[in-house]
Amino acid sequence: MKHNTTMKNVLVIIGIIAFLLAVVLISLSFQGRGVPVEKNIVNTVALDESANSDATVTFMAEGSVNGAELHRSIRITVSKDSRLIEVLGGYQYIPIKSQSYPNTPEAYKPFLTALQGAGFTKEKGNQAASNPEGQCPLGNTYFFSSTGFPNASKKLWSSSCSAGGLSSGTLGTFNGDFGTVQRLFQKQIPDYSKITSGVNLN
Repeated sequence: MKHNTTMKNVLVIIGIIAFLLAVVLISLSFQGRGVPVEKNIVNTVALDESANSDATVTFMAEGSVNGAELHRSIRITVSKDSRLIEVLGGYQYIPIKSQSYPNTPEAYKPFLTALQGAGFTKEKGNQAASNPEGQCPLGNTYFFSSTGFPNASKKLWSSSCSAGGLSSGTLGTFNGDFGTVQRLFQKQIPDYSKITSGVNLN
């Protein structure tokens, strides 16, 4: 009887060990095969690190599709040395009116930092239309471009038109805070309202 009891105990122990091994093996086999962890896309372009370089940032608002003699755009370009606003005519973007102001690296750096925080270089995924032509013919198209910043997208765009029934301004490749970026550029120009008065982008 003792022998049978001992054998039963051994078999029970073996069974428990086998069960535990099976659980471990199953756990290992399913490891990493569950719901994927969502990863945040980090904007690694540190704009303010280029405040002392020849890097430039530009914001341009282009009017709706109309006749060449009526077509207007407003472009603001900022660097460490200057802040330039231009009113452009036609589809060759010929300057009609312009005004330049001096700038300094000390003033440029906080501006770049603010743009960074507003997602100036933040880009939408591959599903976004890369070519803005004809995407928003009756509204305004906005361009966000830069030069001299490593790893930054050279040109992104947004618009006043909607995409797929989504809210206004979602059509384009730009994925930052449009309102903040627009205001930051406008506030770089002391006479912005005076210079752009009477400019029709519709």
